[in-house]
Order: sequence, then C-alpha cells, then structure tokens
Amino acid sequence: MSVITSNKQLKENNFFIFIPMSNKLEPIKVNLNVKLEDLLEINHQKEIVLKNTKNFLEEKSSNNILLWGAKGMGKSSLVKCVVDYYNKELKKDLKMVEVLNINIENLTEIVFQLSKYKHKFIIFIDDISFKDNDDNFSLFKTLVEGSLMSHIENVRYYITSNLRHLSHRSSDSSNNDIENKETSQNLISLSDRFGCWVGFYDSNQEQYINMIKYYLKKNSIRFSKDLEKKALNWSIQKGNFSGRTAQQFVNNIK
Repeated sequence: MSVITSNKQLKENNFFIFIPMSNKLEPIKVNLNVKLEDLLEINHQKEIVLKNTKNFLEEKSSNNILLWGAKGMGKSSLVKCVVDYYNKELKKDLKMVEVLNINIENLTEIVFQLSKYKHKFIIFIDDISFKDNDDNFSLFKTLVEGSLMSHIENVRYYITSNLRHLSHRSSDSSNNDIENKETSQNLISLSDRFGCWVGFYDSNQEQYINMIKYYLKKNSIRFSKDLEKKALNWSIQKGNFSGRTAQQFVNNIK
C-alpha cells in the first residue's frame, strides 16, 4: 500500500494532507496569502527555521523543530512560508505533509511509506498537546527519537504548540512525590527529543501598530490616527497584539 496516489501527483505538488478515510496523502493547491517578509517581529525565528531547512535540503545535520509559544505570532504560517520559499524562490524540491493532530496514530505507516521516495518531506502537525496518559504521546515520542523510524533521513517533523512541553498532567495524578517527579519527567521527555526549539512571544502595543502600518501599506490603505484607534480597540476585543490580530483587522477594513 502507498499513501501517495501517484508519482505524478508527487512531482506536481508540494503540499499534501493525510486523509484517513482514504488512507492517502492528497495534494492541496495552496495559495498562501502571506510571504516570509510579511511575518513581522519574528526575524530570529525565521533565521532558525530557514537555516535548519536549508541544512535538511543539503543533507547536512538538521533537526526536528518544535515551534512553541504565543498564539497568532506566525508559527504555522512560518513553516508553510519556508516550504513555499525554498520551492518557488530557490527551486528546491521540498514536500510538506500535514497530519492533523487527531491522526497521529497513522504516522508510523506514513513515515515508512515516505522513506521509499527520494524527495525530502517535512511532516507538519499543528497545535499539538497531549495528556501524559495519551497513547499517541508515547507513540509520537518514540517516532521522533528512539525508533528505527527516527533515523529516516528524508523526513523531518515541524510541529507547533502553545505549550513548550507539548503536554500536561491528567487530572488523576498521584500525590506521591516520587511518582509526581517521574510523571513530570515523562511529560517533558517528548519536547526534549526535538533538537531545535523555536519560541514565539507576545508582541507589545508598539510592535502591533508597526504591523498594522505594514499591512495597511501592503493593501494601499493610508494610516491615520482614527485607524490606529480602531486597531487598538480591535486588539482589546481580541485580547492580544499578535500578528494574526493585526492582519485580521486590516482584512476587516479592506
């Protein structure tokens, strides 16, 4: 069985998503509405992901990446933009395979099948979090590091989470100090297996307004004090100064 429908599909497409109903990777035509330069206030994060991906493509030492932290600051957008950048701008042959976080149990079969191809694959899983008693927690931990599958050279995991350690205690945790310590160590053991951590942090008001100005200019809309006031009110309703909030505001007034 092959998770990819045909070699023709693989050659003609860069973005795929795993569909459990058909047990296949189906191609998706992706028209990203942002580019790398549109992701603001995360230049350091861009550099890390770009360098690691370049090393992966050039068969140099590279890592699985955990992108963690503040919501709306471009974690998932950065992964997609990096794949798009290397394929379009630098004419590389990099494939992104999205596996939804509810389909992690299918990863073993997916990775095994991908290992048969000459292409480079980034497996992208968005918004992961586990409880310590989740079966998928142990499975994914082993696949990232520990299994023979961890040494497949044409596959890397790029995953996002709001949680630095991807996991939290189940509600029935023990009151025994030793058991609690062991549980805590187990909880952080998954994130610890990622060779590259990339943290994302909340923007402040000044950074938010700069993002507003950038997106307004990109859409040929003139900045004004009235728009600044409306943008700040919008951020209060959203509860943050994130890049996503800035983009949504500008999209809302176009």
